[in-house]
Amino acid sequence: MARTSLSNLVLLASMAPFVLALPSSTGPQVLRRQDDPNPNLALPGWVFVGCFTDADPATRTLQEREATNPGMTPELCTSFCTNFTQPFTFAGTEFTSECFCDFNIQGTATQVDDAMCDFPCGGDDTLTCGGASLISVFQNTNEGVLPLPANKDHVGDFTFDGCFTDVVDGNPRTLSEPFNNIDGGVTVESCTATCAANGFTIAGLEFGQECWCGNEFSLPAANITAAPGDCSRACEADPTELCGAAFRLSVYIDSTATDTGDDGTGTAGPTA
Repeated sequence: MARTSLSNLVLLASMAPFVLALPSSTGPQVLRRQDDPNPNLALPGWVFVGCFTDADPATRTLQEREATNPGMTPELCTSFCTNFTQPFTFAGTEFTSECFCDFNIQGTATQVDDAMCDFPCGGDDTLTCGGASLISVFQNTNEGVLPLPANKDHVGDFTFDGCFTDVVDGNPRTLSEPFNNIDGGVTVESCTATCAANGFTIAGLEFGQECWCGNEFSLPAANITAAPGDCSRACEADPTELCGAAFRLSVYIDSTATDTGDDGTGTAGPTA
C-alpha cells in the first residue's frame, strides 16, 4: 500500500480505482462541522466509532487506501476517504499524521478505550489523531455509501461454508488452484462460477482479490477453521461482498457434490 501526500489528494482520488467489525455499541459521538466552529472536525455525516488497535501493513485495521500529511486532521482524512468514485465507509487517523480508508474494519482490530487515542493531530493540536499502533475511526453515514460487506448464503449451487486459514504456521495452501485473472474481477459469483467451470467443487476468496479452487482442503477442516470475523476484507471488484483477508479464505462449496462432509483427511463438503 503506497503512502501519498494529501497535497495530491484530488488527483490521486480521481485516478485511483475504487477498490468494515461493526460500529461501537456504546453510542458513537457525532462530530459535525456545522455544529461546531472548528473546521478541522470530521466532515458532516462522518460518525466517530472509536479507538482501535492497528498492526503491520498486512493486517492493517483499515487497508484500502493510505495517505500522510504533517497537517493531518479528521477533516482532511474524511475528505480523502470521501473523494473516490465510490466513497469509503471508514476513515481513520493515526500517529498524528496518517490517514487510512476502507469499506470495513478488519477482524484483526480490537476496540479499546477512546482515551487511548490521545496523539494530537498534526494540523490541530486541540483534536486527537490516534496514537502509536492505535487508530481513531470514523464511519461514513452519508447517502450513497455502500452497505457493510457480507458473505452470500448461496450463489448458484455453492453454499458459504465458513472462514479458513491459508498458509499459516508453515502449512501449505488450503486450496491448490489459483484463478485470479477473472474478467470483471474476483467476486463470490465470478470465483464460484470459475471453479465450477474448471471442474472444482470448492471455491475460496482471499485478500480481497484472489480466487482459489480445489476439490479438497490440504488439511482437515478442523485444523484450519478460523473465526468468522477473520474474513473481513471487502472484494475489490464488489465491496458489498467479503473476500477473505490476509491468510484467510472465505470458502464456498458446491452443495450438489457427492461428498457431504469433512472425513478428517482434508476432504471438505457442505455444512449447510
